[in-house]
Amino acid sequence: MGNFALTLRACGRLTEAEKTGREVLALRREILGERHPDTVLAMGNLATIIYDLGQLEDAEKMEREVLALRREILGPRHPTTLLSMASLAITLKDNDQLEEAENMMQEVVTLQREILGPRHRDTVSAQKELSLIRRQRKQSIRSTRKRL
Repeated sequence: MGNFALTLRACGRLTEAEKTGREVLALRREILGERHPDTVLAMGNLATIIYDLGQLEDAEKMEREVLALRREILGPRHPTTLLSMASLAITLKDNDQLEEAENMMQEVVTLQREILGPRHRDTVSAQKELSLIRRQRKQSIRSTRKRL
């Protein structure tokens, strides 16, 4: 059923994907418990769907919860934990929380270089996102200065 929610998302049927994702999460919480990796995965998938719906504040809240659980369960240096940090940083960027987004993505890049290596696709992707965040932050600072 979790894969079905992701399939609906891929087809652009986001409202149905959200409903299915919420059902999956509720069932996994009930059957597996809050801290089970499959429950946390379902929560992360739902956060992605909510993000796609443009509900950035709700997505951020859920992504923070996913990150906290992954840090606790998998550890702060696990590649999946780092992917959760990167997802949250992107959501923060899109919600104009640029300083926190930049700091978080910088931490992701530093850890991924150390753990995965500088040429790993996740490291390269995080470096690209960090550049985008920095560019957006500079533009935001410039436009603020112009208004003053």
